[in-house]
Amino acid sequence: MYKTTKTYKVSNDTTIDKIFPDGLPVNAFIDKGRCAIGATRLEIRDLSRPTIITVPNISILLSKKEQHPEIDIVYGDVSYKMVLNLLTSVKRGHKIMTTPEGMGKIMKAAAECGRLEEVYSDWFLLLDEGHTFISEAYREDILVPFLYFWRFSKKSIISATPYYFSDERYRQLDYHKIEFTETIGKVRLINATSPFGALNHILTHLQDVQGNLHIFLNSVTQIAHAIRRAELKDCAVFCARDKDGVNMRTLGEFSQFYIEQPKEGMYRKVNFYTCKYFEGWDLYDENATIILVTDYHKEHTKIGISTKGKQAIGRLRNTPNEVLHITNHGFTKTMKTLEAFGDDYREEADFLIAQNNAYVSHCQQRSTVVKPDERLDKFADVDKDTKLATLNIMKLDQQINEAANNEIYNHIDYIEQDWRDAYFDVEREDSDLKIENSTTIKRKSASKQLEEDYQCLLKLRPAQRANQVIDLFKNVEQDIKKSNPVAYEACKELDEGTMVDLKYNVKQVKKAIILKANSRANVKLAKLVNETFKVGSFYTNQVIKSKLQEFYSLLNVRDEVGKTIVATANQLETSGRFEVKEAKKRGADGKEENGKVILRQQFALRMAA
Repeated sequence: MYKTTKTYKVSNDTTIDKIFPDGLPVNAFIDKGRCAIGATRLEIRDLSRPTIITVPNISILLSKKEQHPEIDIVYGDVSYKMVLNLLTSVKRGHKIMTTPEGMGKIMKAAAECGRLEEVYSDWFLLLDEGHTFISEAYREDILVPFLYFWRFSKKSIISATPYYFSDERYRQLDYHKIEFTETIGKVRLINATSPFGALNHILTHLQDVQGNLHIFLNSVTQIAHAIRRAELKDCAVFCARDKDGVNMRTLGEFSQFYIEQPKEGMYRKVNFYTCKYFEGWDLYDENATIILVTDYHKEHTKIGISTKGKQAIGRLRNTPNEVLHITNHGFTKTMKTLEAFGDDYREEADFLIAQNNAYVSHCQQRSTVVKPDERLDKFADVDKDTKLATLNIMKLDQQINEAANNEIYNHIDYIEQDWRDAYFDVEREDSDLKIENSTTIKRKSASKQLEEDYQCLLKLRPAQRANQVIDLFKNVEQDIKKSNPVAYEACKELDEGTMVDLKYNVKQVKKAIILKANSRANVKLAKLVNETFKVGSFYTNQVIKSKLQEFYSLLNVRDEVGKTIVATANQLETSGRFEVKEAKKRGADGKEENGKVILRQQFALRMAA
């Protein structure tokens, strides 16, 4: 695929200037392996050449401008006249950073200034975060830089998470791959029955969370749902403010939490980010926890882990408390290959283009109006005048890569492996936490609710960890203890086989819990009785009753309906305790009191003692 390939194996603390001491290589595709190793900074500080650097979004531009005031930036709000002024004067090592959409302004201004050939021959064009040309296919002008890229004498693409490109012109480039000798962090992979149920549990137990939460979830709709479910009174939502205002309408009342740009001082306890902020900016926040949320059933939330996922969690420049990926999967242990997707999409593209062009010819012969086919937008460029379609190989690659990346969500094992391929250790656990509305809860029988809560506790207890910042299970036990104490007691006292035999019948389970608890308590009770009452001694009925009642209360010995047993003096000779005879004895006040003389221990009591 590439002209040459060179691999660099380095330690985690190696910055890119140590790998390329003479500056970033030209005519190269640079796979830098991970985020935050100083690639953009290295090029900005290299004054040996003028450079145009494209980055995916405005927040990156503003952040870099703040760090490096000497650079110029171009984006939507920068007028063409301002861009023209930038290119009027010649500066040594001139650095211009732009969004992909701004590239057209720069090249038009260069032509008007008479510097176009100079820019093509002497300037270095660096496409930073190169994967976004594939992953952000929804942006109409994301591919604008490729209208000019191949005409530059000095050009490179760099990314920590590169995609596959099928354009034959990539064979002109040298491939530089940076690999690391150690893992760069640990991810807790939560295999969730409901990703949003697990997220809701965290959001409703914020008192147990250290530091701030930074939640990467590519769905404004689901962010609004999460805020509503958890009844959050304050949070921050970082998403695109689209021209049509769709995102603000989707947020509705929660648009009050929208913030234009993430930066220090703007963060809340809970912070949400859509894909606009999955890459290219620096997050500084001590004691922060990063959470990525994806859902197999919601296509736009799914992202490739070794691509977008690694980018998202790489925003944090401090050491995180924890990194969580909450997801579900398709329970399908098969993956379609990138090559297979390539063949399928190429066949579809060729078919649609041929069909369109035949249709256009047909319309021209009959002088009828050509109706556009929106399916072509995914693969082709359509000439405004002739209406003829031609294959756009970059658009084709966008479709191929997105489909191939999403294959990991077929099974949780593939998701885990994608994290490991991205240099992360993985700790995997399950979560049965769900979102249930009041109607669903009301429809459940008591036995069904008992079964669900019992099974939940049964699964959660072995999964608990001692050193996790966010313990998804820490509060579940306490929540169930409050809402369903029978399930809580049953999980302590009864095994699963017993529960099945009892058919989760609440009344029968209560009895079984009491019998099991009494059985254990009776051993302790026998020891207390043996230590308190001595053979050959006389005890009044009142003393016997009082002592036994004290022991029943202490050991929680209960009757069939769950109430503490009421003591009587006659119970001293029941349950295999003592043989006694009735007797009377005068008390200190001279009155006779009824009582019992203990003759001997019964066998059961001797064994317990």
